[in-house]
Amino acid sequence: MDRIDVFAVARSGAQWEGRLALARMPRLGASLFLEDPADGAGAVQYHCGGYLDAQGRPALRLALQAVLPLRCDRCTRRLAFVLEAERNFYFVASSAQLAAIPIDDAAEEALLGSAQFDLAGLIEDEAILQLPLSPRHADCAPAVVLGPGNYGAQTGATDGPQAGRPRPFAALGALRDHLLRPAGGVAGAAGLPEKPQAPAAAAPAAPVRGKKRPTGA
Repeated sequence: MDRIDVFAVARSGAQWEGRLALARMPRLGASLFLEDPADGAGAVQYHCGGYLDAQGRPALRLALQAVLPLRCDRCTRRLAFVLEAERNFYFVASSAQLAAIPIDDAAEEALLGSAQFDLAGLIEDEAILQLPLSPRHADCAPAVVLGPGNYGAQTGATDGPQAGRPRPFAALGALRDHLLRPAGGVAGAAGLPEKPQAPAAAAPAAPVRGKKRPTGA
């Protein structure tokens, strides 16, 4: 039952249930992780019930159940998401009535009703709204991606982002230190006595942060 007369359903209090195949919901399918054709063979089960609400408005109760295949944002593997939702809607007869309804946090949502209301479209919309923004397994580790920032994972370092990272210039530094090291503490790299070094000049004081220098100084 893809299309219904919401006003007649509400007056009669009709109730029914069915299944809407995932293959018929392309917008929902764009968010699913369909590894093989079997994943797309599922469906969303729904249960509908028409009624008149406390204000006498035609209304519909919609309950959905499904197990949807999603991709985990952590490990990128398949995740089975259990969808369970129940929503209430009420219907108005014109676009002007719908536009006049203030936006609020009421549990019921107003929709434009008709004798050919697209129930399948409503089911797909509600299923999409129930999807998590970042689906993740409760107990999985992130996938390891080898790259410039992952040396620690390759070397087993756990003490920080710099621990365990290779130092490509370490060998050059050791060679330089060997060439410049005084022989026996007396001669330098060329076998000449080392020159006495002048005492290092005092380092200038660091500028005080947050203060401006006087102009014309």
